[in-house]
Amino acid sequence: MTTPQDPGPASTGPGPMPAGITGAPGTEPTASGLPRFDPAGPLAAPVARDVDALAEPVAAAVLACPSVAGLSGGPFGTVGTYLPGRRVTGVQITDAEVTVRIVARPAPLRRIEAEVRAAVAPLAPGLPVQLGVDDLDAG
Repeated sequence: MTTPQDPGPASTGPGPMPAGITGAPGTEPTASGLPRFDPAGPLAAPVARDVDALAEPVAAAVLACPSVAGLSGGPFGTVGTYLPGRRVTGVQITDAEVTVRIVARPAPLRRIEAEVRAAVAPLAPGLPVQLGVDDLDAG
């Protein structure tokens, strides 16, 4: 007949951090063994951008480019920014990038790209611009 083994003393927490693992300065383990929370810790908050305020100026700047005939929602109409009561088609802005989808006039691709990037850069500094050309307007 087997008897249950004594599990030993009750655990009071996860214990100390394993050997070789160190936290950032100020994150030394607390008495419970968990890292200390520091709201001003090593991770910086992303830059806050008001994409609602940027979407329409970016769209207007892109439409002002001589090689751009219009904006496009992409192959499935998924590129756009929803604003109260309206949608800005062809412009999508995140904390990581600006996506622009266009209908271009006949011109060298490098010229179209340079015009659009130059128009968007002052409005969204530091963000890369992803450009998609969905169609050509020959008219």
